[in-house]
Amino acid sequence: MSTQRRVLLVFLLLGLVSLFADVVYEGGRSVSGAYLAELKAPVVATALVGVGEFLGLVFRLFSGYIATTLQSPTVLWGSTLLGYLITSLSIPMIAFAPTWHEVVVLYIIERLGKGLRTPTRDVIVAEVSEGIGVGKGFGIHELLDQVGAFLGPTLVSILITFYGYRVAYLTLIIPGIISVVLVVTAWRLYPKLRSTSVKSPKLVVRGYSSLFWIYTLATSVLALGFMHWSIASYYLKIRGVVGDAEIGFIYAIAMLVDAVVAVPLGILFDKVRFKTLLMIPALTPVFIVLIMYAPHELLYFSAIPWGIVMCSEESVMRASIALLVEPPKRPLAYGFFGLVFGFMWAIGGYIYTILIDKPLYMLLYAIVTSIASIYLYITLIIRSSKS
Repeated sequence: MSTQRRVLLVFLLLGLVSLFADVVYEGGRSVSGAYLAELKAPVVATALVGVGEFLGLVFRLFSGYIATTLQSPTVLWGSTLLGYLITSLSIPMIAFAPTWHEVVVLYIIERLGKGLRTPTRDVIVAEVSEGIGVGKGFGIHELLDQVGAFLGPTLVSILITFYGYRVAYLTLIIPGIISVVLVVTAWRLYPKLRSTSVKSPKLVVRGYSSLFWIYTLATSVLALGFMHWSIASYYLKIRGVVGDAEIGFIYAIAMLVDAVVAVPLGILFDKVRFKTLLMIPALTPVFIVLIMYAPHELLYFSAIPWGIVMCSEESVMRASIALLVEPPKRPLAYGFFGLVFGFMWAIGGYIYTILIDKPLYMLLYAIVTSIASIYLYITLIIRSSKS
């Protein structure tokens, strides 16, 4: 097999890895808030799931730091494999969790697994997608990723309807095992990475450009105003407008929207670069309006803005770092970016739980963060055009 074909095969395998892994963790995440409400957990439990997002992103920094320091293909692949293994086991184990406390812990453990694998996997994806364009590459990867993110919540919704929560969670171990096998296969096909052959002489945070820091700040402010799905699903559960299975299905539709826009968004990014980011913050207040005020018939439309924002976070926002940071420094850049993003997302989650009985304040908060993020993205675009 030629090197070019081998690289393409690895790229597709990594997309399939994300597809099956997303069946697991997006299936579990789709009903996280509803299940916590089912277990009579307080609303703060949903914010703790958001803290899990932050801790997982701390792991992204750790993973990125180790990968950048050691510059080893074994470390990159090994961290990726271990991360997917953790996800494959933690979510199905929720079926055996006796109380909401253990459920929250297992959701947090799953986020740690994602944090461990994401920076190293993104480095590998960036390398094997160079031939087709990094924006398009991450877009295709996100498309495959979101096919799984649609199938997972759909599967969970069906299983909850007929068999209940525990069977739904336990069934997710099957796609989890498949994802681990695919990682091992990709590793064997492409054991050496070019990016690790270029040694970074010194690991220093100040080696990153001002554009990277502006970008990180802009996206972090966006995260402040972007409501985590665990909080949204909890609110929908206590609002009582839709049933538990429908909450999971709304999330599945959001993942389908994510899949549909992934490739076009990536292609657009390759053409207009950072200008693609301007439309993303404007969607967060739209989501809040729909979640808080929409009647039953219109609630499904809330999946559209949420799905597009999530798609951007997993595709063009990752591709942006590939443009802003040179290859040897990318693992740490992805890790640091993820850490700041996750911290701000966790803080925003707590703010939303405080405001959860004040819909108007939540909307105003979303609007303010949206405007601030757009302003920073405009600054990025102007500065990047001059450099």
